[in-house]
Amino acid sequence: MRSTRTKILILVGLLGVWALVFIVRRPAESPVRSGPTQAGARAARAAGAGSGIPRLKADLIKAPRAPYPSEVQNIFSSPPPAAPPAKAAGPAGPAATPPAAPPDPFHEEAKQLRYVGFLQAGDTATAFLVRGQEVHTVPVGGLVGGRFRVMEVRDDSVLLASPAGDKEIRLSLTAETGVPPRGPGPAR
Repeated sequence: MRSTRTKILILVGLLGVWALVFIVRRPAESPVRSGPTQAGARAARAAGAGSGIPRLKADLIKAPRAPYPSEVQNIFSSPPPAAPPAKAAGPAGPAATPPAAPPDPFHEEAKQLRYVGFLQAGDTATAFLVRGQEVHTVPVGGLVGGRFRVMEVRDDSVLLASPAGDKEIRLSLTAETGVPPRGPGPAR
């Protein structure tokens, strides 16, 4: 009997301590209100009390993002060389620049093409060229739109020539448009 009585006294003591902790830790509240504003008041009180729960900033989710660049870049190649420094003006004034030659229609039209890759199947190399929304797959020696002949396909560039072979341009995988091909001579 004595053990049952001890257990009951311990239980009552623990309930008393729990009630005391509950009363001391409970913040002072205004009298209970009825109605739908009670939940809103609790939410405002919880937000004002700094409950420690971070709030989601929904306006950052809806912020516009910068578009991806439209030009194709080879992320595995070395960076492009730095631009040459500008020439300083001489004592007589700025150097006279010759008037620019009119743009070559062959080169201007070739700049509309982008080289996006190639396929090597056995001895045959096929270049993938894009103009606007059109994708052209052209083997070496083939014509692109009857205007450009694919002369050489490399992993980083393609050499295009006019059908007569008098004009050439090299298209690279990088963001550059067209680069005139190097002629025979010393390497730069």
